[in-house]
Amino acid sequence: MKKNYIDSFNINGWIVIKSFLNDKEVNLAKKKIYDFLSKNISKYKGRTINFAKKEQKISEINSFHALEDCKWVKDYSKKKNLVNIAKKLLPCDKVELRASEYFAKPKKIGLKAPAHQDNFYWNVKNSKGLTVWIALSKSSKKNGTVYYYDGSHKDGLYAHKKSFAKGSSQTIKNPSKLKKYKKTFPTLNAGDILIHHCLIVHGSNPNKSNQSRIGWTFQYKDKKSQYDKHAIKKYELKLNKQINN
Repeated sequence: MKKNYIDSFNINGWIVIKSFLNDKEVNLAKKKIYDFLSKNISKYKGRTINFAKKEQKISEINSFHALEDCKWVKDYSKKKNLVNIAKKLLPCDKVELRASEYFAKPKKIGLKAPAHQDNFYWNVKNSKGLTVWIALSKSSKKNGTVYYYDGSHKDGLYAHKKSFAKGSSQTIKNPSKLKKYKKTFPTLNAGDILIHHCLIVHGSNPNKSNQSRIGWTFQYKDKKSQYDKHAIKKYELKLNKQINN
């Protein structure tokens, strides 16, 4: 990996790598994911799968949070080019996959994801984790691209509060603290990838356009990094109360 990528990741908390997948690879990924969801959609409920509307149709999936259950996806996560990028950016000797997710944000009805930090959910003790976000469609400010508060990962973990948003239940408690950071909306073509640190504050706006914004992610962490089990338990208790409410 080029040094300028590593430097930019350390400074801003995220980077874009263009044309990581070619058109053939993008179409294959879309087919594999669609086939898996078509066959298994009825098996998942609750927080694992979120729909933009009440109808539980595959065309209205907004987010799916257990894509690692698909064998093809799980195998893909082990590809050397992905693993090597994660090891270089964290940096560490070995990484492991936490999860894989699908963010479809369907046209006209795609839901927003309020500003948050991934490690508020993950609770990796030393915050050595990142997300690889693969664009399977064009992604722009118009159709709800991921936005970032550049450099906000350097502040550590912010306090969060309930958002009651599907697929992203927490949001930054005091957003005024983010005013010092530039808010950036990267534009991606299908096949480009975004990679962001687990502490970078990010989110996305609703998709009211005529084009769905499809993203596929892999979450990696340093294999040696431990989870804060107490923090996870505390978060799960609060989340269950939030869901029940």
